[in-house]
Amino acid sequence: DEVNETYQYYSLPFCRTAGKQKRHHHELGEYLVGDRKITSPYQVSFLDNVQWFLLCEKTLQPDEVKSFADAIEDDYYFEMFLEDLPMWGYIGEVEGEDLLLGHLETARRYLYPHLHFSIGYNVDQIVSVNVSTNPQRKVDITDDLMETDVSFSYSVEWVPKPELTWENRMSRYHDSRFLPGTFEIHWLSIINSFVLVLLLTAFLTIILMRVLKNDFTRYMDVEEDEMGEEESGWKLIHGDVFRFPNQTNLFAALVGAGGQLCCTTFLLLLCAITGFFRPTKRGAILTAMIVLYALTSFIGGVTSAR
Repeated sequence: DEVNETYQYYSLPFCRTAGKQKRHHHELGEYLVGDRKITSPYQVSFLDNVQWFLLCEKTLQPDEVKSFADAIEDDYYFEMFLEDLPMWGYIGEVEGEDLLLGHLETARRYLYPHLHFSIGYNVDQIVSVNVSTNPQRKVDITDDLMETDVSFSYSVEWVPKPELTWENRMSRYHDSRFLPGTFEIHWLSIINSFVLVLLLTAFLTIILMRVLKNDFTRYMDVEEDEMGEEESGWKLIHGDVFRFPNQTNLFAALVGAGGQLCCTTFLLLLCAITGFFRPTKRGAILTAMIVLYALTSFIGGVTSAR
């Protein structure tokens, strides 16, 4: 399951705008996450409701029908942006598929050719966007060996949102349940792992302290003439603590890289907490991480040189 892969929107035979497709400017982080935003043919005007508008009528060839059918079977979904606000929607659905036995020959595949845009506004600012599909207008594309006529259309609805301000318009995405579970942060698992590491470290420390305490107590009680007995266990390496390592350059490089990564992580969390950048924006975290890693390179050099 390649749930983390992204593809260009027009890798599927959707309606295109006339002429050359206009590409948007992308930041470094957006390139790294695979974003390739281009202008869509959907026309949206502020406070202009659209009941129904025909985008285009298209006759899908058998290979195009099959590409849509394969995408629907794999649960592909599209992502659109309006005023930097993302919205997601599924391409279609599969009906009659057994969840336990998998795909059946009797399963039907349907394409959603109609999109409904619900846009929330506060005074003169767009604060929320949402896209939904109309199951009543779905098109059956189960037979991928014949041509299929599809009418792509859309509608627009403007909804007042006086309770949602421009500064908090990204807050609704924190609890979004549309994205697959692999995209969500499993805080409970992270906390469990962190607590487990702390407990194991504490148990190991207690065991080592007991062993050291028993050895020091025994050494304090024995006579000096008995100190010449052969050492064993951890006492065999007590003289290796200050021994000069063999791969000095490699050791210094690893220590410097570790120090740089720790500083980068700390600064990244600090910038996210203080609101220096928006973590909800696609690619913002990757961009900030690369910039901070470059700026903290001197820390790795100083640490390695010392």
